[in-house]
Amino acid sequence: MPMPDVNTLFAGRTVFLTGGSGFVGQVVIEKLLYAVPDFEKIYVLVRPAKGKSPAERWTAISEGVLFNRVRAECPQNLEKVVPVEGDITIDDMGLSEENLKRVLEETSVVIHCAATVRFDDTLRSAIELNLKGVQRMIKLAKRMPKLDALVHCSTAYVNVYMEGEIEEKQYPAPCDPYKLIDAQSWMTDDMLDGITKAMAKKGYYNTYCFTKHVAEELVRLECTEIPTLIFRPAIIAGIWKDGIPGWADSLQGMTAGAMGYGTGTFPRMPCNVKNPTDIVPVDVVSNMLICCAAYRLHLTTLKDKSMPVFHCGTSHLRPLQLETFRDLCGTFFDEYPLERFIFAPTVGSRGHPDLEEKLHVFKHRVVGPAFDRIGSLAGKKPFWERTFRKIREVYGVFAPFISKNWIYKSDNALMLIDNMDPDDVEKFDFDVRKLDWTDFTSDMLFGLKTFLMKNDIMSDENIAVAKRKVKMFKGAELIANLMLGWVISVLITHSFDSWAIAFCIGFATFYYLTCDAWVRVEIGSIDNYRKRMNAAIGIGPLNNNHKKLTQ
Repeated sequence: MPMPDVNTLFAGRTVFLTGGSGFVGQVVIEKLLYAVPDFEKIYVLVRPAKGKSPAERWTAISEGVLFNRVRAECPQNLEKVVPVEGDITIDDMGLSEENLKRVLEETSVVIHCAATVRFDDTLRSAIELNLKGVQRMIKLAKRMPKLDALVHCSTAYVNVYMEGEIEEKQYPAPCDPYKLIDAQSWMTDDMLDGITKAMAKKGYYNTYCFTKHVAEELVRLECTEIPTLIFRPAIIAGIWKDGIPGWADSLQGMTAGAMGYGTGTFPRMPCNVKNPTDIVPVDVVSNMLICCAAYRLHLTTLKDKSMPVFHCGTSHLRPLQLETFRDLCGTFFDEYPLERFIFAPTVGSRGHPDLEEKLHVFKHRVVGPAFDRIGSLAGKKPFWERTFRKIREVYGVFAPFISKNWIYKSDNALMLIDNMDPDDVEKFDFDVRKLDWTDFTSDMLFGLKTFLMKNDIMSDENIAVAKRKVKMFKGAELIANLMLGWVISVLITHSFDSWAIAFCIGFATFYYLTCDAWVRVEIGSIDNYRKRMNAAIGIGPLNNNHKKLTQ
């Protein structure tokens, strides 16, 4: 049945949002303030952090460039945001007695986004945040007399152990959520590590995917009388078109992978390049999340007690092959290299995952300590061992997600589009079939340079300097590999004159370790990005406002 417009469904309602200071949460708040004028209020659960109160943290967020259009066109709506101090690891979300009373009495829409996004987190911590945090949220929701919609933000990768087409339904959970919660209370860390290893053998790459799946089972069991919807986004990247092109405030997913290419820290990502990677813009996630909440409100008016599941991704409707992503990154970093990198940027997919893992171990255990010892002679603090260890950890988390062919069916997204008000279809555009991967990936990479790496994208001179720096690094790395080849040849032949073998080994290692393996393709131009950024930021020429842009 066609649903009323989103604003009508939200009119007069109070929203309770967890995870509001995160990447997705910020974009959700901004879109509600900008496009849903008649909602009453939004309580945002915020933890104190770095000596700042929740109110101070919200002020810092609301003064950022993401909220420029809200401040320019509807600044009064900012008063609808009420930051409340709390923590999902504490009963009643850590709310004060006064705030708890207000939240319980006024809330009719709950959007639960808070979770640990550390894929390598310990199982104890992941249970506390991703499972017990959901349990606490459900207990709170059951005490809200006006509640008409609870949206649980999960992840497409709850079913990471599967392959091929994944339907929009709940699959059997790996264990009983109550038993896992109980186990956390008495098991030692070693015992919990045993569970982690057992789950890894069943196809769960990390504690994040595992606990998110168990949390969905908890939602299924606990929310039979609560109007609930499960929302599963895929790998989230920067803004597509609803706001500032390419904007992002955190390095995660394919943005982190692209940074690995650009800084030379992940020079290769061995994979089947024909597999799709499921990247979805954050504004698509935000728009669809809001519309899913509205849809759940609509179902409540129809007395529908179902618990629909929505995938929010691109692998079904607009797949992006890893090969295409690799070639776009390679072309981009050749044209617009980052201003700072550890090694010359290298983009490739050759090799084998096991060999690549061993190379990261070698850098962490051998190269890093050796570099630090040399640096200590010059009075420098240790850097390389710690850096290579972190790179190894990040690569270990990232690599499994490009190893399989997942297709996350998105039929419910099409159904929702068909049932929405035509004006809302444009206002909350989440139709990924319209995505141009060349334009979006270019914007994502320009956003990486601008917002995350703090590069001055208005400076052509800086780009020229970065290109010269890349050539210097390539030359130095060639010399280093030739020297390595000579050392190996001496060890093999026991002769200092085995130059032919040395050159063969040196050039072979240089080719594998540092030579790009991508095909040049068309990418978006920086001039076009500058113009659109100017229009979106609304603060005048970027070259005069770069400091404001990147703050």
